[in-house]
Amino acid sequence: MGKLIVGNWKMNGSIKLVDEFILKINKQAILALPSIFISYVHFKNPELRIAAQDCSIFDGFGAHTGEISAQMLADAGCKYVIIGHSERRKTSNSDAISNILKKLQNVVNCGMTAILCVDERYAELIDEPTSDILKNHLDKVVIAYEPISAIGTGKVSSLKDISNVLADIKNSYFGVKTLYGGSVNANNVKDILSIASVDGVLIGGASLKLEELNKICQISMCLL
Repeated sequence: MGKLIVGNWKMNGSIKLVDEFILKINKQAILALPSIFISYVHFKNPELRIAAQDCSIFDGFGAHTGEISAQMLADAGCKYVIIGHSERRKTSNSDAISNILKKLQNVVNCGMTAILCVDERYAELIDEPTSDILKNHLDKVVIAYEPISAIGTGKVSSLKDISNVLADIKNSYFGVKTLYGGSVNANNVKDILSIASVDGVLIGGASLKLEELNKICQISMCLL
């Protein structure tokens, strides 16, 4: 399948945009959609790989108004769930490290792959007890390095910094897949994906542009 290309729509999108993507999107892409679109997209195109942007700390089902559990996401057709994105940690008290770990465990228990986001303080999040979950589920966890300074700013970390951080993570968890995220677009993705320790990218704004997302996928395939 090659590099992982994950497009995070954040709080964006419409049925009109979804329908456009369903018809023409490169099948390599993984779309992290607002939860309201997930079932619709899976029904329309079961082959499209769908991610959720978050899940509840609560498992299964229960009296938790407004929450969406990992089990519900799996039933709706999700294959991946983003956990601990910096924008969630900034706006939600539920994303303390202890709660990120609960979400991580819920996702892997439901057979999905967790995309665990870390920033410059990545060591805090991948130390104990996170390490136990990672070591036991290396095939079900992807670590995405998204430095705060690069998210939505148009500023990409230096290639050296990206290489060093992801190499350090891989040295700690041999075999884990790693992504880089933060102002990734079609103009810089080739250089980023050419780094040996980078297994893919987590894309924000550029993933809302169908032509650009498909171009990123094409660039990725040419690097194989």
